[in-house]
Amino acid sequence: MWTALDDHTALVACDIRCLTFLDAAGLELLVDLVAHLDRRGIAFFADNWQRRPLRLLELIDHVTATWSHASDRSTPTDPLRRTLSGSLYASSRPTSPGRRPPVRPAGSCRPR
Repeated sequence: MWTALDDHTALVACDIRCLTFLDAAGLELLVDLVAHLDRRGIAFFADNWQRRPLRLLELIDHVTATWSHASDRSTPTDPLRRTLSGSLYASSRPTSPGRRPPVRPAGSCRPR
């Protein structure tokens, strides 16, 4: 997937409402992907975290904070918590009146 991003890609937005389980290997892949995107100047946003995967992020943050003596408060999972909707509404750039980010219709997460 990393090579599928061309030079014109400005951002990657993931609606991960169907992600109900995430283990350490999957989390490491996501963190590596976000770091790769960041090095290329591509923004990453993830929306609709489910309770169980979000719990893993919280546990990793807790362990990192417990063992880290760094003065900054950033955690390895911070980039995974950036949301597109939060970014759009917090942006200082003017947007068109009535313009909202695209929303995936609610429905089943099962493959068709």
